[in-house]
Amino acid sequence: MNGHKSILPGNLSELERDLEGSLAAAQAAIPVPIDTIWHAYKCPAALLPYLAWAVSVDHWQASWPEHIKRSVIAKSLEVHEIKGTRQAVEKALAAIDIDTKIIEWFEMNPPGKRGTFKITANVTNRGINQEEHKNIQTIINAAKNARSHYDLNVKLINESTQSSISTTLRQSTKTTLYPLEVN
Repeated sequence: MNGHKSILPGNLSELERDLEGSLAAAQAAIPVPIDTIWHAYKCPAALLPYLAWAVSVDHWQASWPEHIKRSVIAKSLEVHEIKGTRQAVEKALAAIDIDTKIIEWFEMNPPGKRGTFKITANVTNRGINQEEHKNIQTIINAAKNARSHYDLNVKLINESTQSSISTTLRQSTKTTLYPLEVN
């Protein structure tokens, strides 16, 4: 049995002993310990898509940097526990390094239409393009409850002295670019 100490009872058939020996040899040949594979921050980068699938990540982009992929995997179970809530949307977007501000219909002044909310997504450390905008929408749609509708305002937070822009999406039908108003 290749030095493998059996923990099974002594009355095994020859087939069961051979199977145990084969599995022990296969496990010894695996270069990464199983407990490492199931840890978002210890898993080898090449195995991250499989781990994401295993923990049911709702939205995955192969183009994301490795730290974002690991963060999304780490927060996936937490997001699933509270899916359909405001906190789920905030945590799902925080996993991809997007700071959010959500105002639900009953917090608006005057109160908004029942079942709606406004979300401001502040993007820093990267630009905004159509793919990034769509990723944000997809993540929100996966984390929010199905009955709610939202107005999305994506802001590019520019920490340099250059001008910034903001894009607004209303009910997923129109995108408008505005210069950022600095007060």
